[in-house]
Amino acid sequence: MKNSAGRLYRIINFHHAVQVFEKGELFFSHPSKWEDPYETRLIHRESHKVFSQCWCSNGVSDAMWRIYSPNHLGIRVGTSTNKLRAALEKGIKGSAKKLRMDDVSYISQHSLNMKSQSIRDQLEGSFDIDKSIDLLFMKRDAYEHESEYRVVLIDEQPPEEGGGVSVSINPHQVIDSILIDPRAPKELADALVFYFKEKIGFKKKCEKSRLYKTPMPLVVD
Repeated sequence: MKNSAGRLYRIINFHHAVQVFEKGELFFSHPSKWEDPYETRLIHRESHKVFSQCWCSNGVSDAMWRIYSPNHLGIRVGTSTNKLRAALEKGIKGSAKKLRMDDVSYISQHSLNMKSQSIRDQLEGSFDIDKSIDLLFMKRDAYEHESEYRVVLIDEQPPEEGGGVSVSINPHQVIDSILIDPRAPKELADALVFYFKEKIGFKKKCEKSRLYKTPMPLVVD
């Protein structure tokens, strides 16, 4: 699903959300840290320079809450493609990092196998790290529910440990909404909202998700 609205969302743990605001950074993982083995199927001499972060184009998803907030303590942060791009371009300016952002295309496993082979053959003829990350924007259609929008960084001076890299941002400019897990108890949700508003100083939309709010009953006499 193409991100026509330009809105992006991530569901992360509460402590990770707090770290974004307190450190003023966005963390990019190496794809080897992810569960899908197809993310690192292509192995090359510059694999260690590639880091990525995943966002979602779908702001209302029961599946995403259940997957990424299993303990009901997840926080959904929202932004836009324009805000995120501007912040990251500013954050990597003058560094050895390059940025690429785009929707993930969901295709059949057979198609993904064919495209993977084709990209490998092209790289064997003439290696190009920009071409090598094409596969990070393709996934098997079994993951289509994620509606993923991916941000990839190529770092020509990667850290030796290889776990990930961080980019400095102003979180109060980038993040424009915060939602608490719709299954969180009211008392907990209220406490988390209070924390973000009073402790962190977040001035924009911050509330519990209304996904599971009980609708007005329709009574038939």
